[in-house]
Amino acid sequence: MPLDTVVCVDTSGSMAGKGMRELKRACLQMLEDVRWTARGTNLRENLALVEFGKNVRVACPLTNDYSRFERAIDTLAAGGRTPMKEGLDLAMAEIIARGGVIRLAVRDSAVFLCPRVILMTDGVPTDDDGETVAARQAILDTALMFGVAWKEAGLPHKVPISCFCCGDSIPDLLQSIAEMTCGSFAAGDVAELSSFFRQQVLLTRFVIECAHDLERLRSRIALQLFLRELGEAVEDIEMEGLSRLLVALLVFSGRDDGAAAAGGGVPRRHRV
Repeated sequence: MPLDTVVCVDTSGSMAGKGMRELKRACLQMLEDVRWTARGTNLRENLALVEFGKNVRVACPLTNDYSRFERAIDTLAAGGRTPMKEGLDLAMAEIIARGGVIRLAVRDSAVFLCPRVILMTDGVPTDDDGETVAARQAILDTALMFGVAWKEAGLPHKVPISCFCCGDSIPDLLQSIAEMTCGSFAAGDVAELSSFFRQQVLLTRFVIECAHDLERLRSRIALQLFLRELGEAVEDIEMEGLSRLLVALLVFSGRDDGAAAAGGGVPRRHRV
């Protein structure tokens, strides 16, 4: 069964030109990496695409019809403000409506893989009145619903948000979102977005290939070596975020009771 990933991207006016070109290039590269993983494993990742800017919409619902996702990338258009909260609200609604938690059978235990959100922005969030302070607090309140308040939100489990910020975005806000949801965080030029997206996909590949070896699956060194073998030289600070994300994505049950406690027990609405 497929993992659910919602890609939530900023298409505000500041993304016009180079920003939009790099965003589309990164999304297409991510899609190719997902296809590569699907060809090499029995897991086809479900992808959804949400944009927030002049248009606030689900450009593509969760699907493993990758041609549909590719067509949705082409429809992204820059303009307007940066209504990040509304984008995250749509990402949450998409997971509630169509997402779930997949089960990877591993000997006497079961490993569950949770949904995730990948968030990218280059701007300062605003609400309908252009207020940044109120918009920031509203975003943190929403992030809380992906994290500790996931049951109240109706989510199948905690959902980590991996954040990439560039341009004039507020790094500490994105870092807070990542920390509140046990996601990862990176900052850089928009041209580095492709590498960030690729690392997210390779993390999934690592889980699939190591699901039979729980000791290796929990090893930060093993993850770092795996990424290096595939051409991703990840800095220590990035590895810290990816390791935290890996822990958040995984929930264990069966004989592995200690890990189950760390992940919050068997998730709701899981798929075998």
